Amino acid sequence: MMTFISGISSKDIDKVWGVCEPFIQLAANKGQAEMTTEDIYKFCKEAKMQLWVIFDEEDIIQAAATTEIVNYPAKKVCRVVTLGGNNFEEWVNYLSVIEEWALTKNCKAMETFCRKGFIKKLENYGYQENYVVLGKELQTIH
Repeated sequence: MMTFISGISSKDIDKVWGVCEPFIQLAANKGQAEMTTEDIYKFCKEAKMQLWVIFDEEDIIQAAATTEIVNYPAKKVCRVVTLGGNNFEEWVNYLSVIEEWALTKNCKAMETFCRKGFIKKLENYGYQENYVVLGKELQTIH
């Protein structure tokens, strides 16, 4: 099966959001509720984040990813914020399209905060574990 990836312009987000949102929600559920899908939608509409759609030859959306450009003091990087969908092994190699796009935006690196299960999967595509991010929800003291 052929697979394709395409960046979606901010003005066209509404055309695919209904299909992409469940994939984005799955990925967002793995975090600490830093952002909701509504937040991600808003950032994509404002072009502060980018929406990427992975689809098959029948134009059926198989996965969705979101990215954002992060300007660190020493370099600019492209962060994969969410990445989720069906048949991961069939389309993960298309991350290279996002990487090529990031180069056109003068990014020097890619980064993602991901769950442990993604580490082994992404190592096959040149990604390496640089550090571990731990999180804890804080409870207010009464």
